[in-house]
Amino acid sequence: MAKKVSKAAALLKDTKVKAKASGAKLYSIAKNPDTQAKAKKLLEDGKKMYRAASSPEAKEAYRQAAEIIKKARKK
Repeated sequence: MAKKVSKAAALLKDTKVKAKASGAKLYSIAKNPDTQAKAKKLLEDGKKMYRAASSPEAKEAYRQAAEIIKKARKK
């Protein structure tokens, strides 16, 4: 029983060390100005794509395409 407890304790210590190392690495990546700039650019691109996809013109195009598909299925 003592061996199982010591193995579990060692596993927990090892996991703690790995978690701390992963957290530190993630923090350093997040603080990198290049990474921040890239994330900001991706966010802006995503916003543009969302606006384009949810615009009234896009909704009208979707409706027209849906009608064409519906007519094609009926034939």
